[in-house]
Amino acid sequence: MLAIGIITIFPLCAQDTQMEAKVTKVERLQNLIPVNDPLPADNKNLINIKAIRDFSKTFKTVTNEDWYVIQNGFMAKFKNQDIQHRVIYNKRGNWVATFRYYNEGQLCSEVRNLIKSVWYDAAITDITEVNFGGKTAYLVNTQDKKSIKTIKVVNNEMEICREIITTAQNP
Repeated sequence: MLAIGIITIFPLCAQDTQMEAKVTKVERLQNLIPVNDPLPADNKNLINIKAIRDFSKTFKTVTNEDWYVIQNGFMAKFKNQDIQHRVIYNKRGNWVATFRYYNEGQLCSEVRNLIKSVWYDAAITDITEVNFGGKTAYLVNTQDKKSIKTIKVVNNEMEICREIITTAQNP
C-alpha cells in the first residue's frame, strides 16, 4: 500500500489540479509511515539485500543509518550534514522515495528566492524535500506575525497547502 501510495504521487507534470492532489499525498505519506524500533545489527537480514545494496551505492559515505521494517517495505534513516534522511524501499528492495528534512540555510537558493519573492517577511522554519522518480517536491513551512503556512513548490510553481491564522485580522 505504501508503494502504491507513493507511485500515485508522481510524475508531477500533469495538470495543476492533478499535481496539487499528488503533492498533497506526499505530505500525508510522510506522516503515515510507521516507524518501528531500529533493527539490531544481527537482524539486518530482515531487509531485502537489494535495498541494502542500492543504499550502499547511493549513499557511499553514510555509515550511521538505522534500518526499519515499515508497512510494505523498508526504511533507512540517517543524519548527514545536519539533514535528516528517510530512504524508502518496497518489499522487493526497489527504491521508492527519499525524504529530506532541513532548515532554511540548507534550502537551495532557487526555491528560497521563489518563496521570499512572495512571502518576504515570513521566516522559513523547516523544509521537507521529497524525491521520487526523478522529480522533487518541497513542502516549506513559513511563519510570520499573522500566520503559519505550508507552501508546496513543484517545478517552480507554488501553492499554499495549509494556513493557520495566528492573530485576528481586521476586515
